[in-house]
This record gives sequence, structure tokens and C-alpha cells, in this order.
Amino acid sequence: MPALERSEALALHRTMVLIRVFESRVEELFKAGKLPGFVHTYLGEEAIATGVCAQLSPDDYITSTHRGHGHALAKGMSPAALMAELYGRVEGACRGRGGSMHVADFSLGMLGANGIVGGGFGIAAGAALAARHRGTDHVAVCFFGDGGINKGTFHEALNFASVHRLGVVYVCENNQYAQFTARSRTTSVEDLAVRATAYGMAGATVDGNDVAAVSAAAAEAVQRARDGEGPTLLNMVTYRLGGHYVGDAEVYRDASEVEEYRGRDPIQRWEETLAERGWLDSESRATVWDEAAAAVGDAEERAEAGSLPDPESALDDVFTPVPAATEGFRRGAVQAPPAGDPDGETPETRRMTFGQATVDAMGRAMRADDSVVVLGEDISWGGNFGQFRGLVDEFASRRVIDMPISEAIIVAVAVGAATAGLRPVASMSFVEFTLGAMDEIVNQASKFRYMFGGQVSVPLVLRASDGVLRSSASQHSSSLEGLFTHLPGLKVVAPSNPADAKGLLRTAIDDPDPVIYLEHKKITAQRGPVPTGDYRVPLGSAAVVRAGADVTVVAYSAMALNALAAAERLAADGIDVEVIDLRSLVPLDFDTVVQSVARTRRAVVAHEAWCFGGFGAELAAQLHSELFGELEAPVARVGAAPAPIPFSPPLEAAVVPGADAVEAAVRTVLG
Repeated sequence: MPALERSEALALHRTMVLIRVFESRVEELFKAGKLPGFVHTYLGEEAIATGVCAQLSPDDYITSTHRGHGHALAKGMSPAALMAELYGRVEGACRGRGGSMHVADFSLGMLGANGIVGGGFGIAAGAALAARHRGTDHVAVCFFGDGGINKGTFHEALNFASVHRLGVVYVCENNQYAQFTARSRTTSVEDLAVRATAYGMAGATVDGNDVAAVSAAAAEAVQRARDGEGPTLLNMVTYRLGGHYVGDAEVYRDASEVEEYRGRDPIQRWEETLAERGWLDSESRATVWDEAAAAVGDAEERAEAGSLPDPESALDDVFTPVPAATEGFRRGAVQAPPAGDPDGETPETRRMTFGQATVDAMGRAMRADDSVVVLGEDISWGGNFGQFRGLVDEFASRRVIDMPISEAIIVAVAVGAATAGLRPVASMSFVEFTLGAMDEIVNQASKFRYMFGGQVSVPLVLRASDGVLRSSASQHSSSLEGLFTHLPGLKVVAPSNPADAKGLLRTAIDDPDPVIYLEHKKITAQRGPVPTGDYRVPLGSAAVVRAGADVTVVAYSAMALNALAAAERLAADGIDVEVIDLRSLVPLDFDTVVQSVARTRRAVVAHEAWCFGGFGAELAAQLHSELFGELEAPVARVGAAPAPIPFSPPLEAAVVPGADAVEAAVRTVLG
């Protein structure tokens, strides 16, 4: 047994017993029908959470799994807060929003249990990156099961953590089964720790049922991380005494195998060791178990007496409360882009491209706040369209971080860094590449605040170039804003001109929630007047860029420019078109839209994305609901035809709408 003080050894015993008693009672309560949802207990694995968390400070971070009760208790969560969460009570750690698989306590550094296998790999790396950025020696520990070791994000995360020598400890709770399938049937190596070698990092295999061995290995790995010597992979060999979940029939495990591992019970082994040392007698042992039972009993009583959430609060915490719109900004008023001197400079504005405007916004944000960092592919070289040009020269690689071509790790690191105090701006290059990180966007970034009961915000900006550009073909020409607007918890903006590009990005960086910032490829070289100061455009504020009386055209991004072009053509025929540039899709300034359409009584909604199921369908539905009986004609929609965007120019023109399509739609609604 490694050197441990008596007090340390007994503390390990108390924590393991508390976890065992808690989980045993949870199993009973679930079988009795008192707990909703699903429950995955930590029975048999108590030594791992106990031994690892004993080496951590309150300020260190952990990410957890769907089997996270043991991690929560070992990191310091009270049994009462945990039990109340399992009951779905307001008094729960996440106010009943997360339940068994999503417990979290950010005040303890517990960045959330995660129902997605391997969901914590990149988040832990992001937290460690944030700790380094702030100049602390805080460590991040990522607990995961052996089933997660074959996920691509495992390899992406270990590579990134090793390249940057981050203070992360990856702890594989190798309980021999990935849900119902034996590890030997799905994994190419017997010793999982050897995978560390491929990434140039330390690795070790440990008896995960020996709390002293776990504690010693964790102490070494944590110290290595604190000393700046990089990450470690620990393969903790253990066994879950129960099934994958409570109620699992366990037909995939042989009874003799289960019985064999019951003989290696980590608590029983530790009690025997303590007794041999003279540190634990029968009376003191009974006291520990009785105290644990009392604590769990009290937690159960409190949970039973707790309050169920008010249904009226169901929409609380989807987004973080933010101040009112920027002072002096006239929401809904006619707001053409700022007029500047065609020769270039004026005291108020300067002509610049869309890309230069966003570089200006980024630079101002980074000078104002050291927590703003940029990460993505090729950004040291300026990005695909020059969106980041020159930033590395001023802010260096500490804040302008070149990432591998691994979209999932880019977003996961951004999520982890955001929850740990940074404001990352992550570049996806082309919007299609976000599809390689949809778990991190959909299940992590968009859900953290709500799922964890409002404990944390995720202030990140995800930038992506979207839309059609000169025969780029199917995989580089998509418009996916409708997908992002469908996901609660994400904000979505799509500017159409350099001034709005700067103003919206500056606001998005300051926003406490994840913002999808879509910059259309076709207009990144467009030049226009841009305010030279610290200019901002509030999210959720549409601009009436052309006043009119006959029909309202609602558009955004490049299609807003097509709408203006169509309006000028129609004016020659005496048709007066009002054009609204939404700029922000979520939050949506629907008031400006409905007020305009209520006057004109005719509307066209136009976007470059596919028409079927697109964002325009939602706008049309809302307008019909709000103004039913007042409209002179049904709302018309303009969008791409239902085909992947083709390569050949005439085919592309046949699928993708332009100013002609907007003009035709206006004439249709006018009859």
C-alpha cells in the first residue's frame, strides 16, 4: 500500500461508503417507482472517483458520464442536492432540469455529467486550456467509460491535449462492457493505456478496485499536469456490479463472472487493508456505514419533501438574461447601412470589406477582454476569406490558436473553455464542416445552460462561411441556418453588409450564450462604409433597409442584397417595396416584420437556403397566424430548389434563387 496518512486512508473509506450507500438506495427507490427517467449506478466502481477526486482541489475541474453520481459525491456535491435532482425537484443540483445523467455543480468544478458517451473529452481539454490562459495550475479530469475509447473524439482530444501539453488527466473507467457489449469484441488492444503512446503522452494501467493504487496513480498524473508536463491516460480496470442501468436483465454477462468480480469489491478490500493496519475496527466501521445511511436518509427525506418545478418556469434559462438593446439603436426604424465618403475616409466611417470589418471587431474585442480567444483551422494565416488576417501578429499564438482539422474538438474545446471563463470564437471555415461537430453544438453548447439549471452560460461564437460561391458544388455551398434556428439554446445571426458584420460580431462576442455567426462567402469581399468606433448591432434587431408601401420583402444575408436589387427594378414599374434585413434570426425581431406586413398586407420571405423546411416557412407560418384575414395574398416564399447545390453554372442558377426570383415572387403576391 502506497504511503497514506491514517486520516487520508479513512477519508477514502468514508467517501466510498457514502457512494455505495447512496447508489444502493437509489437502486431501491428506482425499482419502487419513485424516481423518473433512467438510472445508471456506480456500484463497484467507487474506488476510482474516490481515489482520483481525493487528489483534486476545489478549483480543479472534472467532466463526468451518464454514470456520474459517484463523481459528483466524490467532488463534494451534497447527497441532498444530488438526490433532489434525481427526484426532479427544484432543490436539485440542476433544479430538476438534468436528472440522473446530467448532474453538475460548477461551483465545485464539476462541469456536468454527460449522457453522450465521450462527451467530456474535448470539454476537459477546453477547461485545461482556460486554466493555462489564466495562469493557474488547475487541472481537468475527464472520466469516461471503456466504450468511449473508440470514439473519434477520444483521439481528437488526446492529440490536441498532447500538442499543447495541457493539464488534463483522462481516466478510463474500464468496467469491461460498453453498455451490453464486451470490450474484447469491439476494441483492438487489451491494454487501453497503450493508446497514450500514439499521442506522445503518459499512460498507465491501474487496478481500479484498489483505492490506494488509484490514489497513487492519480496523484502522479495530477502533479504532472500541474507542473506543465502534459496529459495522462489512466486505464482503471474495474467492474460494475449492476447492469448498464437499473432494470437491465444482464443477459450478456455470465453469472459466474459477476460473482468473481464481487469478490474483488473495492470497499471490502479497503476495509480489510485498514483493519490489518489497525486503523479500522468493527465499531468504527459500523459508525461510517451508519453515518452514510443517515446522510442518504436525510437526503431522501428532503427530496421527498421538495418542490416540483412550476410549469410556468419551463422556458427559464434557455438563454442568459441580457441587457436591453444597445442604447440609441432604433429597433425597427429605417436603417440603411451607414453612408460614407466614396473616396474612403470620413470622421465617422471607413470603407472596408466584410472580412476587414470582422477583423476590426475581433481586434477590438480582444483588446478589451483578455478572455477572448480565437481557435480554428488556418487562422494564423488569416482564414479562408481573410476573416482573421493579422490577428496573430498582435495577439500571438496564446490567443490565436491553430487547430487540427477536427471539427468536433474545435467546438468541444470552445465549450469547455467557455464554461471555464473564456470567450472563445471558433472558426468552422465552411458551414458544412459544422456537421462534423453536431454533437458538440446540439448536445453540449446549446443545452448546457438549460440542462444544468442555469448554473452556467456558454459564451462562444461559432463562425462559419455559408451560401453559394461560384460553382463550389454540394459540399461547399450549403445554407444551414434553418437547422441552427431549430435548436433551442443557440442564437443565430447572418449579416448582409460590412457594417452589420462588424456590429453583430462585436455584440455576439459579448453575448453570454452560444452564437452561430454566418458569413456568406459571396459577400466577404464586398466593400462598404463601416463605423470606425466600437460599433455594435444588438441581436434581435431587424433593419428596414428600404421603406415601401406595397409589399414587404423579408430577407437576410446575401438574399437581402438581392431583395434590394429586386426592389429597385420593381420601382421602375411603380411598385413600392419595403425591404427588411433580419440580420438576427434568433432572437428574431418579429415585431418589426409584423408591423411592416400589417401596413403593406403583402409579404415575400426570401433566403438562399432550401425552400422546403426552411426558415422562411417559420416566418410565413407566424405571419399567417398573426395576420390571418388581413393579408391580401398568401405569404410567398423564395428559396433554393430541393436538390444539392450543383457544380455546373447553369444547373446552379436553376437551383439557387437570386434577384429575379424575388422580383417574380413580389409580382405574384401583387396579383
